[in-house]
Order: sequence, then C-alpha cells, then structure tokens
Amino acid sequence: MASETPSEAKPSQADITVLGQEEVQNATPAPDPAPADVVDPAEAPAPVPAPAPELTSPSIAERVSVPATPPSGDTSEEGGEWDLLSTKVRQWWGEHDLADQWQRLRRPLLITAALIAFILVLRIYGGVLDAIATIPLAPRLFELVGVIYATWFAATRLVRSEERRKIGSGLGDLWSSVRGKSSS
Repeated sequence: MASETPSEAKPSQADITVLGQEEVQNATPAPDPAPADVVDPAEAPAPVPAPAPELTSPSIAERVSVPATPPSGDTSEEGGEWDLLSTKVRQWWGEHDLADQWQRLRRPLLITAALIAFILVLRIYGGVLDAIATIPLAPRLFELVGVIYATWFAATRLVRSEERRKIGSGLGDLWSSVRGKSSS
C-alpha cells in the first residue's frame, strides 16, 4: 500500500478539538482488509523456524560465567561441605551436654508448650461457642439459665454474713494456691 486514500488517512491535528476532552472529527475507521486467496493446507509451505536470538551479550556473559576456584588445600576428591558440616555437628555434640541443655531449657520449653496448648483450647472453645450460636434461641436460653442460677446463688449463699465470709475465704485460698503462695 504505497499510497493511502483520503478515507484511510489519519486525522490531522486540525481535526482534533479540545473542549474539556479530545474529540476526533471526520475520522472514519479503516475498512476491513479483503480476504486473501484460500490456500489448501496440504499445498501450504512448511513454516520456517526463526533463528534463535544471540545470547552472547557482554553484560549477560559477565553474570553467567563463574570462574573455577582451586581447591583450598584439600587434595582429596571426596569431602567438601558435607564433611565440614558433619565435623561441626560432631564438635557441637561433644562440647554440649544434652542433659545440661535440657535442664536449662526445660522451663521455657514447658511455658511455650503450655501457651500453645492454651491457644489451641481457646480456639476449640471459640469454635464450640460459634457452633452453639448458630442454633436458634440457644444463646438466649443459656443467658436465661445463667441469670436464674446467679439469682439462686445470691439468694441462698449471699444473704447471711457467715456464708459471705466462707465464700470470700474460699476464693482467697483458691487465689493463693493459683499464685503459689501459702496462706498463713
């Protein structure tokens, strides 16, 4: 297509107006190309593979090439990193007494295990409560049962001062046993 027809020409700068946004005037879309002659697939020439791009760019070659390093005083073909690692592990194993390490790390490990167990119990408890909350009327029913029990407990155990003192001393003993201090 050496020459373009006026209908196929691109709109000139004079055809574009700017009024808040650009609008193209007198621009017509390019016509659809005419269909090419139909060629029988058996007679079609085989596609020629494109040549591979050249990968010998100096910047890539610098990054890819790794110079050989001479062995560091070790003339044997075996060994290397595995021997170095196993030597370090044997050395650490010989220097550290595992019973002593267990005594030093016992409390932190038990605390960590207890925290993990506590988190798991809380997650399971939350899942059970979520499952109960999906049952219609169950949360309201449990609230009603709690209010009835609290009212009964207050009416039977908190009216007399002797009963209140007993409950207070029982709670104090429970708190001191949780803290690990004996009550005197």
